[in-house]
Amino acid sequence: MPPFKAPSWKQLAKSYASDAKFARPTTEAEIAALEQSFAINLPSALREFLLEADGFTADYGSRVIWSVSHIEQQNREFRTTDAFRELYMPFDHMLLFGDDCGGDHFAFAIHADGQIHKHDVFRWDHETDGRAWFAGDLEQFLETRLKKEKEEDDDVV
Repeated sequence: MPPFKAPSWKQLAKSYASDAKFARPTTEAEIAALEQSFAINLPSALREFLLEADGFTADYGSRVIWSVSHIEQQNREFRTTDAFRELYMPFDHMLLFGDDCGGDHFAFAIHADGQIHKHDVFRWDHETDGRAWFAGDLEQFLETRLKKEKEEDDDVV
């Protein structure tokens, strides 16, 4: 199902970020491998986005939504690397899927049963290890994340 405000996820992202660059679509098999790797089901909106584009960059090259392989790699790294385990709270209850190009990452919350039940997006602050609500769903995430950057660009003279 496409987002509410546009006929496709790519068109929605492009409406907020004229510099958006999209990767080729991912496959159901790649998504299934990611889901199996972490024993979760991706939120339907993220799944749909990845089937349109296996990640995309905007905001001067920032990886707004990562590719399936990068989602797998980053989540594995954050969960298993000793340095991260010593510095930060565990990442086992987050599915990281994008970043802001400044070190902070965006994630869906994984509940105690190991599944993602809500569509809320959270921002992980790499300096404070804070995990704060950012958006009610992926569509609002794109709007908030990209509109903010567009407004900052418009302020530059």
